Amino acid sequence: MVFHVLAIEIGAAGVLLAVAWYLWFLWGNRNRGRAVLGWIERAFAQHGQVTGLRWDNPACFRAQLRLAPAIFQNVLLTVQLFPRQWPLSWLLRRARREKETITFQADLDSAPCFDLEVHNHRWYGPKRPRSGKLRLWKMQPAKPFVLTTRNEWQREVTTMMNALVASRECDCSSVCIRRSSPHFSVTVPLETLAPEARSQAAIFDVLRELAIGASTARF
Repeated sequence: MVFHVLAIEIGAAGVLLAVAWYLWFLWGNRNRGRAVLGWIERAFAQHGQVTGLRWDNPACFRAQLRLAPAIFQNVLLTVQLFPRQWPLSWLLRRARREKETITFQADLDSAPCFDLEVHNHRWYGPKRPRSGKLRLWKMQPAKPFVLTTRNEWQREVTTMMNALVASRECDCSSVCIRRSSPHFSVTVPLETLAPEARSQAAIFDVLRELAIGASTARF
């Protein structure tokens, strides 16, 4: 009987702890969301304003923007936070070294005549030699290159590639250009818009250069 009572009490305590964890981090994500919204307003203050906000779930919200330059239409920013209210999911993402992200989506005045998807991948070598043997690494810088299935190379591709190289300042995770809506989509780490990040002031210029490259290139 005593063990039965103890099991009930432990179970009740576990439920209360889980509920407290969920509510605490739900409140924390809401506060972080308000802070991130402030980052967005500062980053785009000279070019437009936030006109709407909607939470899809406790770790993801969407902000609508109206930007002055006519190149961007139907602008939508999607912010993906860590799901801190779910401990296992949060720890799994931290173990994978994933980052909170923000995705900029918009239609362009002139729809691209091609589809392009670019992902940013990085590889790192070991920090320490294994088995006590010293390994000497020789680094060779590589210039951007394109793998294509087209037989004819078109010079306009250079404009697009230059814009992609320039986007390294904001460490773009992915860049997608489509003929269908949304025509333009760029995902960057959320820390790109942090107040202490130098890239906060440059984010709009990078997006504009990429969009111009998408509008003028003919693949």
